[in-house]
This record gives sequence, structure tokens and C-alpha cells, in this order.
Amino acid sequence: MIIYKPFEMHTHTFHSDGRFTLEQLCDTAKHYGYEGIALTDHNTTSGFDGLPETPVIHGIPVIRGIEWTTFFGHMQALYAEKFVDWRRAKPDTIDEFTARIKAADGIVGVVHPFEMGSPMCTGCYFDFKVKNWDLIDYIEVWSKGNPTERYETPLSLKMWTDLLNEGHRITITAGRDWHWDDPAKHSAATYIGLENGVVSAETIRDAFRCGRIYLTCGPKMDIQGEQDGKVFLIGETIHPGSCRLSVRLDRTSRENAWKAFGIIPHELRIVSNGETILSAECGQGDLFELDFSVQKGWFRLEMWGNALGKEGKQIGLSSAFYCQ
Repeated sequence: MIIYKPFEMHTHTFHSDGRFTLEQLCDTAKHYGYEGIALTDHNTTSGFDGLPETPVIHGIPVIRGIEWTTFFGHMQALYAEKFVDWRRAKPDTIDEFTARIKAADGIVGVVHPFEMGSPMCTGCYFDFKVKNWDLIDYIEVWSKGNPTERYETPLSLKMWTDLLNEGHRITITAGRDWHWDDPAKHSAATYIGLENGVVSAETIRDAFRCGRIYLTCGPKMDIQGEQDGKVFLIGETIHPGSCRLSVRLDRTSRENAWKAFGIIPHELRIVSNGETILSAECGQGDLFELDFSVQKGWFRLEMWGNALGKEGKQIGLSSAFYCQ
């Protein structure tokens, strides 16, 4: 059984430039309804010294990670079984380094690719010239607090959509880039589909490699497809033709983290190969059955509604389903 759990995937402690201890970070994450975090301090894993592979701190499982912080962009490596030195990576040689992370059984992600660059924030903008995108597991398409308001969000979404259209299978994450508590800003959760809900290096790797991930700034979205009497999940492949997507909204999940910011779902959309092919009002309902037909390529679910008193905001987004 696949159970989706909400994670915060981009955090920092005093081991780099954050203000949290790991214990404070986990307590704060619990307050916001997260059921796990990824600790991704800049260029160090010292926060894990003396801890098991997937430590559980105050009831919060912690994914072992690092944020490569270079002059040419920031990337994350999760659960790599050996250290990969980032310091010699150059824009034209990045594939050599991502290949080493993959060889170490790690998961590779691009974070905040359109963050303000030099001279304001040297290295934050993604300038690496990736030739083999199949070495990249995920892109952080929603970054920082208030992702519905940030100028980078549509740029990151276009980057991901273009890669999907080119035939690459890349999943997505959201990340607060959390250095200290910022209760004045709303944030998203990265829901990861885990075998039996177990958090371990093996189940996290499997979820990312299968693409069983969706993002939401609001209600939890239980998403399941059906075609020819068979069930399919996010990240799986079906054949062209008719199918059904069932979406159940759980408006109680993490409600203290989003209801105060006026986040209200109004509409569900099916986007196929970059074009909206179905739109349905969701109002105050809980369960929605979306019947549609797809062509070869990919499709995803999007949830739209209100956020921070503004209408027409994308507040939920699934990784892709594939159609061949």
C-alpha cells in the first residue's frame, strides 16, 4: 500500500547558515503538520554526525541530504552512500558529478533554479549546462514561503514542463529553503508516496525514482487513476485513450498551516503535454471523478483557487503520469 506523507524538503540548521538546531527544526516542522523533513545544509553533512541513516528526531524522520552550493547553481543530493566533492564542478562538466551521485545510489535535485543571481545572490541562479537530464531526479518548482506569489514559480514550472515535453521523466518538490521560523508566510508540502508509509532510504529512493510525489499549498490530495480496470499511481505509465482520475481532498490535513492564509480550492485541471484538457469545479466537495482521454506523452493534475486573498492561484500540482 502506498501512503502519502507531507515533507519539507529544503532545510538548514546552524551547521550551515540556519538558526535552528536539528531538534528545533523538527519541533517546528511538527507544528506545521509535516511528517518528515530533508536536512540539506549547505556543503556539509555534519548535522548527521553520530546519527543513523534516517534519524527520527522528536517523532520526525529526517532524510539525509546536502545542498551543493556553488558559483553556478544549487543542487541537492539525498541519501548518497559516499561523499561527492562539488568544488570542481563547472557549468560544462556538471553531468560528471551528477553521475557520481547516481553511482553512489543518491537522488539528485535542482533547487530554486531561477533565484536571484549575481551580484545579489552569487550562485543561486542555475547556470549549469546539463546535457543529460536523465541524471536529474527532481526540480524544486515551488521555492521559499508564499510560492504562489514568487516571480520564479512560473519560470521553474515552464522549465519542468519543457523537460517533460522533451521526454524526460523528472519529478518535482517544494521547499521553504527553511533557515528560521517564518510564520507570516504560507508554504507548500511535498507529499511523498511511501510503501506502507515507511520512511527509509529505500522507500524514499523508490518514491523519487517512480515519481510518486505531489505538492500542495492547501488540502491533501489523494490521487489515483484507473484504466481498463487497473489502478495506476502518479509516475506510472498507461496507454493512450480513456481513463479516470479519482481525487479526494482532505481539508483537515495541515489546516493550521494554510487556512489562515485564505487558501481555498476552487478548480481541478488535467494538463496534458502542456495543455489543459479538462477543468472541473471542486467547491466544498471531497471526492471527484475526472473522466478524460489522453494522448501519448504525459499529464498531471493541478489544483487552482484562492491564496492570500487573490483568485486564480495554482495551489496544488502533481508530478506527471505518462502515456505511451
